[in-house]
Amino acid sequence: MMMNKKTKYLVTVSLASALAMILLLFRVSLPFLPPFYKLDFSESVVLLAGYLLDAKATIIIQLLKNILKIVISSSNTAFVGDLANFIMGVSFVFPAVAIYKRKETKTSMLLGLVVGVISLTITSCLVNYYIMLPAYGVMFNMPIDAIVAIGNKLNSNITNLFTFVMFATAPFNIIKGTSSAVIAALIWKNIKVLTKK
Repeated sequence: MMMNKKTKYLVTVSLASALAMILLLFRVSLPFLPPFYKLDFSESVVLLAGYLLDAKATIIIQLLKNILKIVISSSNTAFVGDLANFIMGVSFVFPAVAIYKRKETKTSMLLGLVVGVISLTITSCLVNYYIMLPAYGVMFNMPIDAIVAIGNKLNSNITNLFTFVMFATAPFNIIKGTSSAVIAALIWKNIKVLTKK
């Protein structure tokens, strides 16, 4: 018996949330960026689920992914990192999927992914500058100067919070968004063929 649309929606959201959470646990640091910026590919799963369902599903999956991650492995960033992951994730996958779902063509996918990466990068810079990095400093009793110093050891262009965001936050999110977009696009090509059979 084939699943009805509502059941299929709930099953897809649940599976995607669980898989995205698992991928979120396997994060790696990049040697040229501060160690608290860790790369993961959970957004690829969220993108694929969004392509199968709709843009609204990406918000639900991002929320469930981060809740599951907190339940499974707790939070070592006083929830600052988890909140950041949710906000950044939504800023990336929601516009990417919303644009693709309008026409569902290769062009709309490419446009959506480009807009998603740009949205992620801008949002990450603003949120890190005004909220996340200051909050991280307060939570861990670490002055902003100490956070900047971490970045300065890796890149001499980082001398204050603004340059930290420009030379650490922005590049990290461009790399994260682009790599997740490429993976999702390559996998979706095969999934789309299967869904048409």
